[in-house]
Amino acid sequence: PVFVQAIKKTELVPSKWLPTVSILIGAILGALATFLDGSGSLATMIWAGALAGAGGTGLFEQFTNRSKKYGEDDK
Repeated sequence: PVFVQAIKKTELVPSKWLPTVSILIGAILGALATFLDGSGSLATMIWAGALAGAGGTGLFEQFTNRSKKYGEDDK
């Protein structure tokens, strides 16, 4: 979510595309992580990164929507 938030602040990408951007960033970071000792294959790491990006966006959206629904926004 940190990288996606930075992209969101630049307003280069429309908000509706941010979940897709999050998945792509996760996949790229996963691919880069294949060079670390003990990591899996390239395909495995890309898949894991994409899932992490999707999960991060999903959790963020879930908590954001919940706080809006129940009036728990910052006051």
